[in-house]
Amino acid sequence: MIDKAARKLVQLGFLGLFLYPLFLAIYRRITYRPAPVVMSWLLVWDPLLFLARLPRLGQGLLVVGAPLLLMALSLVVGRAFCGWVCPLGTVLDLVGSLSPQRLRRPKRRAPGRLARLLTLSNGNSYLKYGLALAALVLSALSLKLVGLFDPLVVFSRTATVVASDYIALRNATFDVYLAASFLFVAIVLLELWRPRFWCRHLCPQGALLGWLSRWSLLNRRVSTACNYCGQCREVCPMNAIPKETHDTDYRECHFCLACEAACPQRAISFGWGGLAWAQWQVQRLPRRGEPGVPAQGSPKRIFPGRYERAERPRLERILGLEVSRRSLVGGAVAGVGALALLPALRLAPSKGLVRPPGALPEDEFVATCILCQECIRVCPTRGLKPVLFEGGLRALGTPRLVAREGGCQLNRSCDNLCARACPVGAIQIIPREKMRVGLAKVDRRSCLAWDQGVRCLVCVEACPTQAATPHQGRVTIDSSKCSGCGICERSCPVAGSAIHVVLENEVRYRRGDLE
Repeated sequence: MIDKAARKLVQLGFLGLFLYPLFLAIYRRITYRPAPVVMSWLLVWDPLLFLARLPRLGQGLLVVGAPLLLMALSLVVGRAFCGWVCPLGTVLDLVGSLSPQRLRRPKRRAPGRLARLLTLSNGNSYLKYGLALAALVLSALSLKLVGLFDPLVVFSRTATVVASDYIALRNATFDVYLAASFLFVAIVLLELWRPRFWCRHLCPQGALLGWLSRWSLLNRRVSTACNYCGQCREVCPMNAIPKETHDTDYRECHFCLACEAACPQRAISFGWGGLAWAQWQVQRLPRRGEPGVPAQGSPKRIFPGRYERAERPRLERILGLEVSRRSLVGGAVAGVGALALLPALRLAPSKGLVRPPGALPEDEFVATCILCQECIRVCPTRGLKPVLFEGGLRALGTPRLVAREGGCQLNRSCDNLCARACPVGAIQIIPREKMRVGLAKVDRRSCLAWDQGVRCLVCVEACPTQAATPHQGRVTIDSSKCSGCGICERSCPVAGSAIHVVLENEVRYRRGDLE
């Protein structure tokens, strides 16, 4: 029990550490007092995101210490990151403790045909491995799939929305949640239905770390005091204990210590030992005379928990997974189908969107952005907002500059914060004099100076580049000076503004052009 309490404290400590930058943003926006802007230190540890970015890193390949360290630690402590550090896992544990299913564990039923086709030997789905592989393969074309399903990005995106748009701004609009939080809500609902459903069946990050954890040096040990009651297997939220309670599937075990606390004989402990995967393979080798093994001839390999389907032909090890030929063919067909659906993302009409300063050219920007919304969190003017359907399906959730909400004060109140916060380089650091995100245009039918002859020079006084100038009492815009920052649109006293930033005179720079 002390170990479980220590695990909870560690989880809550890491959760508070990851949320600390958001606490500062909330404090700054509620109290209007200065507070330091702290970049997120969560995504820099993301190994799945690192592997997906490898083709795009270039010279940045040298800065890979954090994710490589996490992958190396998985070889030592297995999937302890998922059980002790991952903020999404911590939230799921907190939510799961309120689930009625935790009070009355459902009875195990014989799996149906579809379940047998979609599951591994322990009953967990191999879909997470397919999703991780698809995300890494397709990352050469776009990081969108990684951004949608990476648990660290999902947590960061949702926390940003809740902290920046709901708590601080009290703005719970439908488009914000559609662009950022629906997947998180679905993950929570699945957790209320089945413990760690997301981690066992869909999480691509868990699939990557689980594959590395096969060689974990941290082992689960079962002494001779075990009476094979099976209570450890019943309480394991990850289905990491096969039918033989002395065995452990380290691809799934995240060392939550639930089995240790549930064992009535106190026969379970955790400690350092040899290669866990090699030990498990030795333990699970069948012997002659055991059920399902012929008395003569070479014994067939039995995979515990695989619904007694050992007699089926299979490709026994593909990257450490037991995958049947039918499953392999089905995964290949699904992958080809996913590639065929990529053109459908361009079906929705695309309108011009004013992007943050330093954003890559549109096609490259949309393919690189992972929808983490870190740029939205750090924006001091609150002018960056997530896109709904204005830019087509491909642009869903990407940031755009809404000048009426705040404009962009590049290098006046921030030093390229959006570019510094972007973990994938979709936004580059850009000098202020090269900023051209759009062009401000005056609506003469709404402008007080043009329509009513009122002497109104608010936009002229607010313009930081002297692009807005009065001419015979009326405002004109010098396109050679206008950077499209939108501060004039934000300052206009007319309802809905009489001056708007449009996508003209925009200049985008490809990666490396500013060096």
